[in-house]
Amino acid sequence: MAEHLALLSKREAELEGIVSGDARLIAAAAGDRYSAELESVRLVARGFRELLPAAWHVRPGDPPRHDVNRVAEARALVRARATAAVIAMTLQQRDRERRDDDQDRLQVATALFRYLRDVLEVVVTTDSSMGEDQKAALYKIAAIAGNPGFSGAGIGF
Repeated sequence: MAEHLALLSKREAELEGIVSGDARLIAAAAGDRYSAELESVRLVARGFRELLPAAWHVRPGDPPRHDVNRVAEARALVRARATAAVIAMTLQQRDRERRDDDQDRLQVATALFRYLRDVLEVVVTTDSSMGEDQKAALYKIAAIAGNPGFSGAGIGF
């Protein structure tokens, strides 16, 4: 998860440069269309920093690990995506006590869910260097998780 947070932080810095007009290759006027992406990246990063650690009772801050294999990464992504989905669904239940930050937390959980859904699709479909056992494990994880294209199901927002 730390590796994804590091990637998001890097993309956030790039987008901030574009939106502020400091990008060399993109005109300042074009930066407006990147504002929505910047907001989405910020919401997803907050999901990694706030929602997942609170739900999993862990503290963020471990350095990125580049030696995690694709199967372990896929399992963690599926677990994180399920956590984001549960948080989003819980926040939408009518019979629960409301908090002032529910709408904000719902936006964060939904953005995190969508990001993890997309990243899991990439993880499962792009690594051709894996052995057949690893590929089979990834496809099984994706099918159980309900990724479109693998089981035909999927949780959608």
